[in-house]
Parts: sequence; C-alpha cells; structure tokens
Amino acid sequence: MQELTIRNTALAEVQFDNNLFFRFMQYTDVKETTLKGYAVCIRQFIRWMQEQGIRQPQREDIREYKAYLDKQNFTAGTKAQYLRAVKHFFKWTSSEGLYPNIADNIKGAKVKQDNTKKEAFNEGDIKAILDSIDRTTEAGKRDFAMILLSVTGGLRIIEMQRADIQDIATIKGQQVLYIQGKGRDEKDEYIKLIPEVAAAINDYLQSRPAYKKNDPLFTGTSNRGKGQRLAEPSISRIIKGVFREAGFDSGKLTAHSLRHTSNTLLFKSGADLYTVQQHARHSDPKTTEIYIHAVDREKDRSEQAIYNQIFRPEQKDIAAEAAAALQELSPEDQLKAFEYILTLQGCASSLQGA
Repeated sequence: MQELTIRNTALAEVQFDNNLFFRFMQYTDVKETTLKGYAVCIRQFIRWMQEQGIRQPQREDIREYKAYLDKQNFTAGTKAQYLRAVKHFFKWTSSEGLYPNIADNIKGAKVKQDNTKKEAFNEGDIKAILDSIDRTTEAGKRDFAMILLSVTGGLRIIEMQRADIQDIATIKGQQVLYIQGKGRDEKDEYIKLIPEVAAAINDYLQSRPAYKKNDPLFTGTSNRGKGQRLAEPSISRIIKGVFREAGFDSGKLTAHSLRHTSNTLLFKSGADLYTVQQHARHSDPKTTEIYIHAVDREKDRSEQAIYNQIFRPEQKDIAAEAAAALQELSPEDQLKAFEYILTLQGCASSLQGA
C-alpha cells in the first residue's frame, strides 16, 4: 500500500509529455533495424493511448494495454515485442528522471523459441524445387542461386540481403562468402561456397547486364527495382513463390525453412551437435538441439506401433526389433552386420538388373 502511495505521488509531481516518445527514439542507442521495430511498437502504444483518452498513463494503464494486446490476433512473439518496447520506453524515462517506470515488473507473453513449428524439406523436396526453376532468365538464375546458397550454407534471409559481390573471396583455393551474421556489426564470418554453389552464383552474375564489385549480390529484376538490393520481405516473397510453383504451398513452409532444412539435413548426414551448431552459427547449443529433436521426432514410429499393438498384435515392427538387436552387439559385430546388409543390398540390386 505504501509503495502504491509513493508511485501515485510521483505521478502527481510530473506531467507526461508525448514528446518523450520522440526523445526516446533519438537517444536510444540500438541498431537501425531494432530502432525501426521500436518505432512501430511505440506508435501502436500511442494510438491506443489516444483511443483511450489517456494523457497521464499509470501502472494500471500498462496492464490494460497488455490485456488489449492479448485480445489482438497477434502471435505471442509480436505481443511480447510490443510490450517490450513500452517497457524499454518507461525504463528510459525513469533513468532520465522524466517519468516513473510504471511498466516495471509487468510480465509479457511467454514465447517458446521452437523452430520445429517451421517445417523442413527433405532431400527430394529440395531437388524438386531447384529442378522446377527456369534458369534461362536472370530472375530464374538468381532464385536458383539464392535457394542453393541458403540450403547449403544455412544462411538467414538477412544475411543474403546484406551480401555484396565483393564479399566473395578465395581462402587457400576455396571460394567463400563473408556474411554479417545475426547480431553482428561487421561481415566477420564466412561460409564456404562449394563448386556447385559458386557456379550457380557466377551463372547468375553473368546474366546481369553490368555490375560492380560493391554492388549487392542479389538484386531486383523488375523495371522498377532493376539492379536494386532486394529487401528482406522481397527475398522471402520470391522464395515462397518458387515453393508454390513447385507444388509446396504450406503456411509452415517459408524462406526460413531453407535454413531449417540445411541444419536438419546436416544432422541427418551424421554430423555431431557441435558441427551443426557451428554450421548454424548458434551461440547456444540448446538452439541447435531443436533440430536434433525434429529429426528424432521424424524417425519416431510411436503412433504406428500403438496402432499395431491394438489392431495388429501379430504384426511385428521388424525395423525396431532389428535396431534393438544391433544395439546389443559390440561395435565390431555391428560393423560386420552393416557390411553384411550392404552385401545383401548389392545382391538385390544385381538381381533386379538381371
């Protein structure tokens, strides 16, 4: 009760000024993209205050704003972002002695960072998508290069958007592409361009009428955007369009699915957690573990096993039994078993070809 009285007294001693929002945007030292995000969120809060006729916001108003956000058709991440910006704003007004921090300790929406909600493609899907692209046009060559680069290098959309032609270099005979990773201020990381990717990029660049080393790597092809750096939304839209044309139209299949696919396929190929983490450029291995769980879930046959137990008790899960049997063998015997299986596969192939 005493704390509430102190807060109300503090509010009575100061007057809220809408110019504080402008000053906050001027003095906030964050990246340009983050600043733009703050601007969108703050404008949303200003509109809400105006609609509610609020001139002297209090702590209860922040709670009401949170309740308002909860009712909107936003994702949990968007709701959290809107409220986070407001909390940063009032934290700043308090630190500057301009207005009390009325949003202190108000909890936002819980957001589970789980990339498994975004589907990954399998090997055949990626090949079908790449084969569907008409590579006789500049746009087709560009789209082919972007998708192949993203799926082999695990690039984020922002990393492709920031790439310039001059970022391509050669290190000990290996072509690489320097990238500005997430949360980085400089292009201080690189991914290797395997020969097939390097050839696709070169094929695309040769189709551009004229270009300079400091030009963007991926540019528009329309009359209006010819030669201009593609924006992130444009890249996402282009890639999504390629997916649709290839017959892959799902809300969970986005341009980010290529990065998700890259990390998943690397793990499927036999890479360990550390290798996948380095490839994905994750600072926290827990983020990388998401892909491992996705692969494990894909292999899981629990649902079929339960159905068989109910309706087909006589039907054995031969694959599961074989896997269990192999696990009981010593490493040397496991190797012998695998060699024997490969021999059987070779015999089967010979019989089919006869």
